[in-house]
Amino acid sequence: MSRSHAMRVADERELGAVWAAVRAAHLFASREDFEAVWREAPWRIQVSEAGDAALVGVWRSHSGLLAVQGLWCAERDMTSILHDLESLALSQGFTGLLSPLVAEGLSAPYAAAGMRVVHRGITLRLDRPSDEEPLAVSGIGLRLAGPADIGALERVDGACFDDFWRFDTPTLRRYLTAERATAAVRGDCVIGYTLCTVSQGEGMLGRLAVVPEERGRGIGAFLLGDAVAFMARAGARAVTLYTQEENVSSRALYARGGFRELAGASCFLTMGVG
Repeated sequence: MSRSHAMRVADERELGAVWAAVRAAHLFASREDFEAVWREAPWRIQVSEAGDAALVGVWRSHSGLLAVQGLWCAERDMTSILHDLESLALSQGFTGLLSPLVAEGLSAPYAAAGMRVVHRGITLRLDRPSDEEPLAVSGIGLRLAGPADIGALERVDGACFDDFWRFDTPTLRRYLTAERATAAVRGDCVIGYTLCTVSQGEGMLGRLAVVPEERGRGIGAFLLGDAVAFMARAGARAVTLYTQEENVSSRALYARGGFRELAGASCFLTMGVG
């Protein structure tokens, strides 16, 4: 007798099996953090009798989207599971469901479920990053940023990104806790910043932003070089990043910094929006 693929809230006995998948995907730093999410909002961890599992969470508080952060199921079952997750999103007051970031070549099961591509992007990689410090930019200082800078960093984000990409306060606070943040300042004004991290010899540049009125002055290259040098000193053998396909100026900056674009695009898809 086949078991149902209908999704429901995981109970405490099922958390161990889900944790094994979550740990392999590096979605939480510890099992304690994972279980804390279940205690605070059990609906975020969904399972089925057939052994499928999903982890969902808020994309951005201003976006109205519930994001699929992890999905473990057979491709043939994705349509029914994604529709269950869409129903969950609507029942929790969200306007729609957002897919994980998926390689475009693997997006067909999401499209078959009725999801549509809303953003396409590319991954870039820098092998053997240098720990050489970048050339300074006259009048611009770099300093580590922390929780006290959240307001300033949110202003930078608001000037640089649309509502889909800009961080909300909880997301930015989480990244400031987990990653190295560096602010570019002119006088007392924060005009740009980076977020980066290193794990198991792999560096990740999670953010590089410079307010529009300060672009074209070498500040982006200054921030990029600082982040790469830090990651090299921290043991990164390579650095990767993701940027929007249409962001031609950023792609040119990274190319000048020695990054190469990897083949194939990745995309986000949505369901139930508008």
